[in-house]
Amino acid sequence: MEYTIQLKEDQKVIQVTACGEWDATIDNNMVFEILEMIDSSGYEQVLLDLRELQFDFPVFQIFGRAKEMREQRRQFGKGSSKAALVYSPNNAKTEEDMQFFENAARNRGLPYRTFKDIEDALKWFGDTE
Repeated sequence: MEYTIQLKEDQKVIQVTACGEWDATIDNNMVFEILEMIDSSGYEQVLLDLRELQFDFPVFQIFGRAKEMREQRRQFGKGSSKAALVYSPNNAKTEEDMQFFENAARNRGLPYRTFKDIEDALKWFGDTE
């Protein structure tokens, strides 16, 4: 798994692009770097481009990942930062998994949304909920 993190100053967004085969350790490092970037930049919107990331999780692991995200964000005091996850709808399972993750995260009070399109994700950042 590889990733890049960059500030999109014109949009006040932290954009993260991840590709390759998902790896828990690398993903945890990426999340830590994102949280540090939120701290240093003051930007409260994170766009995660996961269209080139390969993953196939059992439901219990998706549920557990949502719990982990809540704890990591709580440690940083970043529970209100919006995170948009953009994915490729390769198959029905991917769509179901992404929707399940969104529901599990939102049930834990995290403002996560999943999208198939980057433009829709950016539009959501402008919405007030």
